Amino acid sequence: MTQSMIGFVVGLAVLIVIAAVLGRRYRRDHPEDPSASLRMREWLDTHHMSWLHHKH
Repeated sequence: MTQSMIGFVVGLAVLIVIAAVLGRRYRRDHPEDPSASLRMREWLDTHHMSWLHHKH
């Protein structure tokens, strides 16, 4: 690997770790309430994206 490729991979790994930490902190600070998934489903329906959540 070239030095620039190593820098790219390390930078990407750092960004992924930061995103994971921030996501975990957000989920801890904002516990999921049952209506949140319902609101997301309604939002998807209104935007014609019902294929993202299949109702089995």
